[in-house]
Amino acid sequence: MPKYLLLLRLDRSKLLETINALRNLPKNPSSGVDINYTMNVFGTWHVAVWFSSGKSEEAIDFINRKIGQIPGVVDAFPVAAFPHIGQRKEREETSKGEESESE
Repeated sequence: MPKYLLLLRLDRSKLLETINALRNLPKNPSSGVDINYTMNVFGTWHVAVWFSSGKSEEAIDFINRKIGQIPGVVDAFPVAAFPHIGQRKEREETSKGEESESE
């Protein structure tokens, strides 16, 4: 299932309330969306939401209907992300092979 990193800019006068609202979102806030976690980030953006969704339409719906309706969310920037799981598995298999060769 594709992963998304959603960067959020918040209204500075509502930071705490908005962050609390984001933290209190259910794990499955809308159809086809699973929130992995929220995190504070520093710089241009204030908060990031890491979530997965099987369909891009469901991800867009979640961003517009759930996140966009939370008071204090000023801007959202979604980034589709594809973890390098295959590369990690290859490294693990290579290191296992090297260990058995040295025995």
